[in-house]
Amino acid sequence: MKRVGIYTHNFRFYHEVVNVLKSWHIKSVSIDNIDHLPSDVSIILSSNKDEKIVEAQIRTDSASEAVRWAIPFLLGKDRFSSLIIGIDPGPKPGIAVIGDDILLEAFEAPGIDSLIRSIATISKGYRYSSRTVRIGDGDVPNRDSIIGKLKAIGIVPEVVDETNTSQPHKIHDNAVSAARIAGGVTSFPNPKIQNYRRRDILDHEFTTLQKAITA
Repeated sequence: MKRVGIYTHNFRFYHEVVNVLKSWHIKSVSIDNIDHLPSDVSIILSSNKDEKIVEAQIRTDSASEAVRWAIPFLLGKDRFSSLIIGIDPGPKPGIAVIGDDILLEAFEAPGIDSLIRSIATISKGYRYSSRTVRIGDGDVPNRDSIIGKLKAIGIVPEVVDETNTSQPHKIHDNAVSAARIAGGVTSFPNPKIQNYRRRDILDHEFTTLQKAITA
């Protein structure tokens, strides 16, 4: 499994990056001597004030941005060809991100304004050749509110059919629905997993980032 290297003199940046990497279940290692760079390190993260030491190095003061920049390198590329952001509209909308058929993240936003900020951050954080934003056609009032706020920041989403993306209804999860909207899933593939947690369902239906970097 590839690891992310961290080379920085910025104490705060170091701890923020470590915490973000842990939340993503991505392994990391602190780099002190560039002459002894571990062979399984594919990218190095540093703050803007740190010197450039290798070509495969990302320098930014945003820990979340640094990690999102790093993800393609863990998969053997410097950017995604296609990034798709899926939205399950609602008062607490779901959001999911798929890069080159790999589910990178899926979560629920606490509100519409938070969703818009997350999409702006995601759009800036990842590196990609093309980006598509898809929103389900349900919950018309919240859907239209989200579309209006996205257009205000220069993003025009595709409205797609979200039929069956919330199946089975008794365990409806906004993040799972958003992932299905992003991935174009229109039917629930296996009713036997109806009692599983969000992570179990996503692992069952998608190639997740954790699967991809450990393959």
